[in-house]
Amino acid sequence: MANYKSIVSKLQKHYSAVDNVIVIKGGKRVFNTKGFDISKDMKSVIATWQSGQGQSVSVSGIKYSILQCAPERFIATNRHKKGHLIGATTPDKSTYLLAHVKPKAKDWFHAAYPIVARAAAMIQDGSFEDSFTPKMEVIRTPSSDAGGNLEESYTPQAPQIDPFLKAEIEGLLQWIKNPNGLQAYITQALQTNDPVLIFKLSQIYQELYSICHD
Repeated sequence: MANYKSIVSKLQKHYSAVDNVIVIKGGKRVFNTKGFDISKDMKSVIATWQSGQGQSVSVSGIKYSILQCAPERFIATNRHKKGHLIGATTPDKSTYLLAHVKPKAKDWFHAAYPIVARAAAMIQDGSFEDSFTPKMEVIRTPSSDAGGNLEESYTPQAPQIDPFLKAEIEGLLQWIKNPNGLQAYITQALQTNDPVLIFKLSQIYQELYSICHD
């Protein structure tokens, strides 16, 4: 069984803007941080999330406008600066993790989801740190001695992709696709003729171009 308290603690350590979390499995609340029992609103929020068609949800009397709603991702915000809701499912879609992000969190729109998605992946897989450790494959080959014994050699296998890193790239892709995301940010930099920002963007572009064409 997943240690929800430990996973949420790691989530908040990596992204302190998350002040509350609830974990839902099989339609039931299995964990929530103190003071964030939203059982009354839970079913309607999950139903709206699953439908992918809602415009807003209400949690504890606060209305949140939905910005993104996909099977694995849920992003909503309160227009009156009362915070944001960021949701992610486990890879097998069996468990939902919904986090509340503080109103003044910087860059929350594209920064929060990858961290929440990482925590959701931990619920299913236990610990994503294991994905950084290359696995060793045992290969037995005949030795050259008279007895013809087998010698063992160990060949490292390619490590699995860290689900957090994958979620970060997916978040970046969503930010690029969003008309109010990267496109708007670059347009504003060009319109304001900010030389420092334009120079930094140029450097990033050159680096990305070299990565993709090496």
